[in-house]
Amino acid sequence: MTIHDSDYRPRGPKLTGRRTLMLFAGFFIVVFGMNGLMVFQALSTFDGVEVEGAYQKGRAYNHLLARMEAQEKLGWKAAIDVAPASNGDTALTVTFTDAAGAPLEGLAVHGTFWRPVAAGEDRRMSLTETAPGIYTAVFALAHSGNWLVRISGTGPQGETFTEEQRVFVRG
Repeated sequence: MTIHDSDYRPRGPKLTGRRTLMLFAGFFIVVFGMNGLMVFQALSTFDGVEVEGAYQKGRAYNHLLARMEAQEKLGWKAAIDVAPASNGDTALTVTFTDAAGAPLEGLAVHGTFWRPVAAGEDRRMSLTETAPGIYTAVFALAHSGNWLVRISGTGPQGETFTEEQRVFVRG
């Protein structure tokens, strides 16, 4: 039996070399076009900078490690406590102790509340020593919720101590 004797007749347009080339080229034009569109969208909406001054911060990283090591050698500890104040504000109390557990007196202590989800709501204040090794300040925070508290204490000889803690402030 030959093809001429058969009752088989191919349906649809005839698949020629030109048609195959056009389908192949059309497929890749669509793929490259979509890739080009996605690259354009990615480059026009994200400039690649996640942190301002990333290069300078990277170069200063060894200094940060040295400061952390010096802080560890001090042996100081800080207990951070956040509680509601009587007028709706937030009281921050920090208790500083040395390596032996004795209270640290005469420090210059600063506290900062900052929100990880909203810029421009940071609050920074100096804390006053209310008892040996206990430093307190009252902050007027605009919102309740998650805040990061960063405290820094400087000793009489220039020693520095920094600690950060996530807290939940109730409104």
